Amino acid sequence: MRNRISLVLPALLLLEAGQVWGMELNFSENSLSELATRIRNVEVVLPSQHKSIRQDSERKKTNKEREVVTNRQIDSIPPLISPFTIVKKKQNYPAIPKTMQPLPSRHQKEVQSTDISPLTSGWPIAQAVAKEAGFSLEPRGVKASFKPSVRAKAMLCVDYTSDKVRLAENTSEPLPIASITKLLTAMAVIDEMDLKSVLEVPKDIKSVERHVVGIRPGDLLTVTDLLHGLLIESGNDCAEVLAEAYPKGGRDGLISAMNRSASEIGATRTSLHTPSGLDSKPTQGRKIGGTESGPRIPNTASAEDVALIARRAFTYPLICKITSMKTYTMRTRNEKPRDYRLVSNDKLLFRGLPIAGAKTGYTDSAGKCIVALFRDREKEHMVVVLNTRKHFNAAERIYRWACRPPH
Repeated sequence: MRNRISLVLPALLLLEAGQVWGMELNFSENSLSELATRIRNVEVVLPSQHKSIRQDSERKKTNKEREVVTNRQIDSIPPLISPFTIVKKKQNYPAIPKTMQPLPSRHQKEVQSTDISPLTSGWPIAQAVAKEAGFSLEPRGVKASFKPSVRAKAMLCVDYTSDKVRLAENTSEPLPIASITKLLTAMAVIDEMDLKSVLEVPKDIKSVERHVVGIRPGDLLTVTDLLHGLLIESGNDCAEVLAEAYPKGGRDGLISAMNRSASEIGATRTSLHTPSGLDSKPTQGRKIGGTESGPRIPNTASAEDVALIARRAFTYPLICKITSMKTYTMRTRNEKPRDYRLVSNDKLLFRGLPIAGAKTGYTDSAGKCIVALFRDREKEHMVVVLNTRKHFNAAERIYRWACRPPH
């Protein structure tokens, strides 16, 4: 009995350091727990708990070893370096060529700090990467750093103040021009017809395809009013009434005069078949609108030709005045007058832009087209866009881009 008690006393001394592990004592679990609690208020691990504690210890040890191995693997992986990483420390960057200087953006805040890289000061990432690789993304034939973001089959921007072409893409290919044709129609009418004369709308006017003002058979309208309908709302019905009344050969004579005028001003890639701009087969008879069966042929001109035509058309004060008007009211001269309220389809006029003259056009074959003359106090720009999805946005974007000072 004394030998057994002598074995218990060293075990009790070990209780202050922690727990009793795996000692085979003859004391019961209850008596051992009671004795240890009386001597010192410590937690005692009973033999029945040894197995679970050992498993927890081994599990923690395994997890800890795995964590150490994982950290070693991560430490061995070299850090990733992105080519677009922005370095905020002051560095000596090479001078940026003037041809690659970014244009100021109205949506971009000025960066005053000089302790950052060119990427953070608004320099496009593509230009930065190209410069680092030793090549340039500068478009050919354009002095400014970046072309305007416009998609079209053809576009042209001419600065008439300095006689410089600011933008030119596919400007020589003849393309359908739709109602831009009406600029030539208006010039031919003004040259040969009395603007105060009154014309009667023919009975077959309803056969003219859209877009139309909606004038009715028997309406009496002056040539001046019909010119407003022709240029403000791009009325194909107004074009056909003027064509039928043309004093030198009627409709066919007007089309010949329009082609001849285009050739005289240097628009040699222009081919016209209708006075309205609608695609049509050249007429041999007197049917208004030229809608006989057969292949439909569009009126075509190159972007360069369109610029020449518009340049000449906008020397006519009446054409400039009409194409710059937002609204107008046509009134018939019948005993019971009828009014036709016209609203311009040129949205550029409603954007506060310095429009000196403009004409839009649309057909399935031509897409959306526009030619516009922008004239402010300092400069004069002619913008031509053929076959694009958003012709108003395209023309405005090109004009604003051209107004930026070149670097």
